[in-house]
Amino acid sequence: MSVPFSSTPLRLPAGFGNLLEGLALEVLREQPDDVVSFAARHFQALLERRRETSADPVAWGAQLEDELLSHPPFQVGRPPLQRFRSAPG
Repeated sequence: MSVPFSSTPLRLPAGFGNLLEGLALEVLREQPDDVVSFAARHFQALLERRRETSADPVAWGAQLEDELLSHPPFQVGRPPLQRFRSAPG
């Protein structure tokens, strides 16, 4: 099955990248033989933690992403970086 190419950029839902990064780090740390089963257990543990503590890692990750992107160096229309100039001589 072929999929037509599109230059339309896809946007990840808020917090999704952070969620996947957390899974990737745990996979690298644990080196499981069955990554799919490990991922299922990982996400089940996150769901249980969210139910018990009302802490939502996706919402937390989205908030971190928003704070990072609203930091002045990442804002659109910022002044260009100054170039380093070598000293005369």
